[in-house]
Amino acid sequence: MTKVKRTREQLEKRRDELNDQLNGVNRDERIELDPDPEEQAIQLEQHNVSISMEANLRKELVQIEDELAELDEAESE
Repeated sequence: MTKVKRTREQLEKRRDELNDQLNGVNRDERIELDPDPEEQAIQLEQHNVSISMEANLRKELVQIEDELAELDEAESE
């Protein structure tokens, strides 16, 4: 599989998008549980999806930060 090279601008734009999405996920997690047990079950399921989504976003963010660091290193040589 060939790795596609992305430009610094593309990487920085995607990094900003990921940070916005992470902030949104974190904001959405700050809710009070419903008094209804059935609603609580739904909220907890949604919470688990959010946790998974956040982990994936963070993983991609780390990859982008690594690519940006590689670009910085290549430019300083």
